[in-house]
Amino acid sequence: MRMIIFLLIALLLSACDKTTESIPTNNSKYTFVAIHFEAGYKGRLDNDLPIEIPEEYMTMDFGWQEYLWETAEKLVQNADDYGFHLTLEFNPQWAEYILLDNSKINTVKQWQERGHEIAFHHHSLNHPDWNGYSNDPNAGGNPIPFLGNVDIGLDFVRNLAAPTNVTTAMVGGLPIDMPQSYEDATEDLIFTGGNQYSSFELYGPLRSLMPTKVIKNNGATAIRLTHRQISILSDDFTVEEALNIFKEEYNNIQDEEIYGLVFHCYDYLEAEEEYNNWFEFIKNNGDTIKTVSEVISEYKYEILID
Repeated sequence: MRMIIFLLIALLLSACDKTTESIPTNNSKYTFVAIHFEAGYKGRLDNDLPIEIPEEYMTMDFGWQEYLWETAEKLVQNADDYGFHLTLEFNPQWAEYILLDNSKINTVKQWQERGHEIAFHHHSLNHPDWNGYSNDPNAGGNPIPFLGNVDIGLDFVRNLAAPTNVTTAMVGGLPIDMPQSYEDATEDLIFTGGNQYSSFELYGPLRSLMPTKVIKNNGATAIRLTHRQISILSDDFTVEEALNIFKEEYNNIQDEEIYGLVFHCYDYLEAEEEYNNWFEFIKNNGDTIKTVSEVISEYKYEILID
């Protein structure tokens, strides 16, 4: 009888050991994916950018947005299927387009409810797809119609995201085009940055993956995050080749680094399979994509002051 009891205890202890060993440890890396939704304003036609859309969309108000709306829906749905949360960075034209249609507004609200973040994206006067908003006093002389200061464009995105605040942004044309409301804000802000030329050693130094912060005059902080970027418009890399470079880099990042990837909605239209491959890569690593705000809220290391 004692022998039977001993064997039962041994089996229970063995089962407990196996259960303990099977509990996964949380070694997830800090990573985000930001999607740039381009203005598609007058500059796309006037500057003959090499992205073709069907002719019937060329003369439509917000034809660029109308053409890409289904792609945006598919992209967010595919992220949902993985349980990932995206940072959706909208130029004002996208927010203005969505705000014209209650069904699209409801779709965006559902995106937010599922954990995706609405963020601001601004194309400055020197961008070939300038969105028409600028704090530059010379902007009114541009052949592309001037629409007002950057805060006016930001307001469209804020109205779309409301009641959630828009505290994440990728703003081109700094420091001139920094929205004054962001300068005055007492809440903490997060700015993502980087482009193809700071993403590959071929072009020069890579941007650091370490987050930094600045303390504004009013005491609020602005955190700066790096992202790597690849587009279908690259002359030197295919999307697949670029993502292979990023995968190797991702596998070798330090614990306190944050790995962000950015691409455009139109990129996803042309190379859906390749970008989905990045989602699959993150999943197979046992990691998860979170919004920029989520990453910072969960970041456990000290962020150095720049």
